[in-house]
Amino acid sequence: MFGRSRILIVDDDPDFAELLAEYLGLHSCQVEAVHDVAQLPAAMRDFAPDLVLLDQRLGAVSGTDVLRGLRAASDVPCIMVTGNSETMDRIVNLELGADDEMEKTITPREMLARIRSVLRRRRREEEPAPAAPAVPQRSWNLDTERRMLRHPDGAVCPLTNAEFETLQMLHAAKGRPVSRMDLCSQVFGRPFRAGDRAVDTIVKNLRRKIEPEAGDFVTIQAVRTFGYVFVGFP
Repeated sequence: MFGRSRILIVDDDPDFAELLAEYLGLHSCQVEAVHDVAQLPAAMRDFAPDLVLLDQRLGAVSGTDVLRGLRAASDVPCIMVTGNSETMDRIVNLELGADDEMEKTITPREMLARIRSVLRRRRREEEPAPAAPAVPQRSWNLDTERRMLRHPDGAVCPLTNAEFETLQMLHAAKGRPVSRMDLCSQVFGRPFRAGDRAVDTIVKNLRRKIEPEAGDFVTIQAVRTFGYVFVGFP
């Protein structure tokens, strides 16, 4: 299904990168690793990866800064890999366009599943839109099977994996509020912590994409001290 997906590992730990590359290679991935940020531009140009696994800490260099530069030049899917998950780092990474984030302690099998999930979503986004129907589509369409959101005109609204998972969970609740605790557990696979703003950041990004000119957001509304509720597409 995925062919020989090209995965670029950017990590200053050669041992970790080698073990991960070996595992991914056994699962039909073509892998290249760089251990120095200075090597990244050449690898992006020559290897042309389908997805980048980017370490949050690259010696004295922040992975967030690398992500910022990467996003200025490319929209290649990117998953941040962290040694420890700092709340502010997660928020900034999500705002900059990271498709997912995971800790190095997760199993290789889960890491592979997340990589495949991001690649699956991207490939569906890149599929050509179906021919326009005789009667123009006049509402948003959340396609849970193809994991994509389409504008009323049929165009794909690009969402990161975390954004899609959040929207799908809120939409499936059918007007019932969903707690930050449940969203954090399902979307990020970890417990909610006091002061954690990752869910709020995802909702903010969704609002900007669905209602970019809205003063009062209609689609997703906050439930004070609890979480969010999906009201309906505009």
